[in-house]
Amino acid sequence: MRDLEQRNYTMAMVYHGLEKSLSYKERNESSGWKNAFEILRLLRIANKTKMFGYHDKASMHVLEQFISLPENLYKEDSAQIRKEIESYGIAKDNKMYGSMEYSSDDYSKGVLKSPEDFFYSRYSLRQFKDEVVSDEVIQRAVRLAMKTPSVCNRQAWGIYHTSDMETKNVVLSYQQGNKPFGEHIPNLMVVATDLKAFFAGSEHYQHWIDGGLLSMSLLYAFHSLGLATCPLNWSQTPENDKKLRASVNIKPNHTVIMLIAIGYPDTNNKVCASGRRPMNEVYINLEKLK
Repeated sequence: MRDLEQRNYTMAMVYHGLEKSLSYKERNESSGWKNAFEILRLLRIANKTKMFGYHDKASMHVLEQFISLPENLYKEDSAQIRKEIESYGIAKDNKMYGSMEYSSDDYSKGVLKSPEDFFYSRYSLRQFKDEVVSDEVIQRAVRLAMKTPSVCNRQAWGIYHTSDMETKNVVLSYQQGNKPFGEHIPNLMVVATDLKAFFAGSEHYQHWIDGGLLSMSLLYAFHSLGLATCPLNWSQTPENDKKLRASVNIKPNHTVIMLIAIGYPDTNNKVCASGRRPMNEVYINLEKLK
């Protein structure tokens, strides 16, 4: 737990458990203390190393909300925890942690006037307008995609981006599906997940799940901003994977999920029609299987 990254993923798992306890409208008033004391144990390690990561700091906000509950406010343990976390001298921020009120009106803000228009209008594009997408727009899409759910809210993602021609060509040289159009891709992204975030054997495939969710969110985030994308498969040999890592310094603990080509569509484009399977081959009503 002295490893900053690995401790922070562990910390996210622990304090998210406390967040879930705080989020129930009818919660067990005695629940949450096991997580609270585990947060405190990890914070003591962080304090010894003098390195507080994002999740370390977030955990203090969640812990403070927990000990401030009416049923916990005047407990001796709460007073001791409050004194200890205040001694770390970490400044508070204005972000939301723990739990918060969220109405049906809040949910309705996400309702699209025509969901079909949004989802059915996204196609993978392989020939883009000759215009580089600014880093400001790229980062806006990434911020939108960061709302993607992840196991225990660990957010174990690494997103590498480039618009440099030489770097793009090096990366794409190890991916076989871009040969007819790769050299004309304006912006390229490498989506990865951090293996340090997964601990139990039962999470053997979780990095693919969390990385896949983020990748789809990125595709739709770019689509919402008027950009076109093309996901590029990275089911590669170990040899190619090692070559990519050596050429662009992918972190050794990051596993590559996929590449994404990004750019602006031309006024007129050609895309694959890509028909969809019939609903009855995909959708299964469990009640009808009885």
